[in-house]
Amino acid sequence: MAVETSGRLKVIIIQGRDLVIRDFKTSDPYVVVKLGKQPMQSASRLSKILGISGGETTLRKVVPGMDDCFQEEYSIRCVDGEVVQDVWLRLTGVESGEIQVRIIYVEDESVRSWATNCKREFC
Repeated sequence: MAVETSGRLKVIIIQGRDLVIRDFKTSDPYVVVKLGKQPMQSASRLSKILGISGGETTLRKVVPGMDDCFQEEYSIRCVDGEVVQDVWLRLTGVESGEIQVRIIYVEDESVRSWATNCKREFC
């Protein structure tokens, strides 16, 4: 029986630019994050297969497409054992605006431990 391990995503909004002013002089922005098909979990598996645990290694480069919000090419990297994606995103549903986001995939140790024990019991 194959058990898929899982993890958590840390989403850090670093900065915004060209945000639409909705109040008189400023804006009070908030962010709603929707993550489509991203290679974060598979990139984590690749880093484990390659035995990367320290330093910084580029795992994959991604070029923006017509149907996504990526402002420019970005890379998914392994930084000291964590899978990290830094990217500028174009905002949708407003006249203008971009945000810089850092996404970090953290493998859940308790889920990995459970999956290992589960494999031993059922296989």
